[in-house]
Amino acid sequence: MTSQFSLIAKKRENLGKRSSKRYRKENLVPAEVYGATENQSILINSFELTKQSKDPQFYSNVIDITIDKSNIEVILKDVQRDPQKSYITHIDFLAVDKNKKINVNVPFSFVNEEACVGVKISGGIISHIMTEIEVSCLPGDIPENLEVDVSELDINQSLHITDVKLPEGVEFAHGGEDKEHDTAIVKCYKPAEEVVEEEVAEQTVETTEASAKESSEEDSKEDKEAKD
Repeated sequence: MTSQFSLIAKKRENLGKRSSKRYRKENLVPAEVYGATENQSILINSFELTKQSKDPQFYSNVIDITIDKSNIEVILKDVQRDPQKSYITHIDFLAVDKNKKINVNVPFSFVNEEACVGVKISGGIISHIMTEIEVSCLPGDIPENLEVDVSELDINQSLHITDVKLPEGVEFAHGGEDKEHDTAIVKCYKPAEEVVEEEVAEQTVETTEASAKESSEEDSKEDKEAKD
């Protein structure tokens, strides 16, 4: 199993908040690897981690980590960021076995939005209700994304989990094939302003027609009184 992401780390000697703060000043991000023979506290170069984590695929793919010349394959478990500057302050990984299935979140890739019937012809807007979903598969079978073609969607139509085609060896982690509990992932709808404008226009027409009818009835009444 090969990965497009690889990091070089070293074992962390000192633990605690004070040490973590010092490591960050040295451009090292404290990290933890769970699920191996024993948990490992490690340090990763912040510049390299920031560079690779900019790729959305980093969050749902197998990552190769070299720890003091020893290789281990992991997936991302949790990321902590600075609330103001958004840089990574701590990261957790989960070691994986290439022969055992794991659950991992995979992003949806919505294609043909501009060619969508509801957008191109009816002036609608595409709304992404879900952006990712948890699947179960072997580490080597993790898809980069799940493609969702929205070209046939019209106004007030939606696609559900059961409409998504999964690659071989991949299945939904929580029974997405159950139509009774199916969930919409994307929908095409008409902007609220247009709906309001149409309703106002319809009301205006109805009011105009009603006024014209009343005016006609009054004219008829006056003509009748004049004849009498």
